[in-house]
Amino acid sequence: MYKSKVAVIIPCYNSSKYIRETIESVLNQDYENLEIIVIDDGSTDETRKILESYLPKIRILSHPNNANLGQAASLNLGINETKSDLIAFLDSDDIWYPNKIKKQVDIFEEYRGVGIVYTNGYVIDENDKILFTLFLDNFREENIRGQMLLKCYIKTPSSVMVKREIFNKTGLFKNHLHSMDHDMWIRMSEVTKFYYLCEYLTAYRKHGGQKSLKRQQWEDGFNILEEACERYPYGIYFKRKRRAVLYYRLGEYDRTHHHYFRSIRNYFLSIILDPFRAINVILNEIKSS
Repeated sequence: MYKSKVAVIIPCYNSSKYIRETIESVLNQDYENLEIIVIDDGSTDETRKILESYLPKIRILSHPNNANLGQAASLNLGINETKSDLIAFLDSDDIWYPNKIKKQVDIFEEYRGVGIVYTNGYVIDENDKILFTLFLDNFREENIRGQMLLKCYIKTPSSVMVKREIFNKTGLFKNHLHSMDHDMWIRMSEVTKFYYLCEYLTAYRKHGGQKSLKRQQWEDGFNILEEACERYPYGIYFKRKRRAVLYYRLGEYDRTHHHYFRSIRNYFLSIILDPFRAINVILNEIKSS
């Protein structure tokens, strides 16, 4: 009998196409001490009706006046409304395999110093067909400060479970950021240990209805970086390398959107900040062409 109660927080907005499958994947977990909280973020389709069909198995929350406030605000609402020991996040179009929760709880019970457990899994299409894996077989969590700052290697919040107490140290998700999950994992990496569970327990869905990548996500990265360096002494090495990555991503975005002058400028800044990485990227491009 497991003592830890797990809150499952599912933010959703106009999610009628996949929300049934998502909720069923939670109800089919082989772990009983669950609290399922679904936040309806101002949906205008059949989402609310579908959610109500699952009462009282789930708890439905919404913002004042049924407002659409975004994923961060919805996650924060769910976090504030639960007192469960552990919190797991699940996007409204993703699914879990039946032993996901139990496997993660087992890790927390075995390794008391771990504050966040994330899993491997599959990327699937809209028909549940497996496309590829979230992580390669050789991936390892090294718990090196700065690694999460350089790259957001946790691909989806749906693979993550967190000790509730960690939010007392980090605060909640930031509403104004497009990359609010990366910002949170950086903050968590500064205060606790991560554990990577290599088993395939999560399915992250890619489909046409998802929001496309915005330039603002990479621009936000500079603010996230500055705030991180104010909190923790990452040093000039990590700051230069992260800025190089951000300028490169901006260059890629601008090039694909036909802003060629701006793209050249951003590529140039990336090369100046991290010339060795730039050379490797160019060599890889040549090899793949």
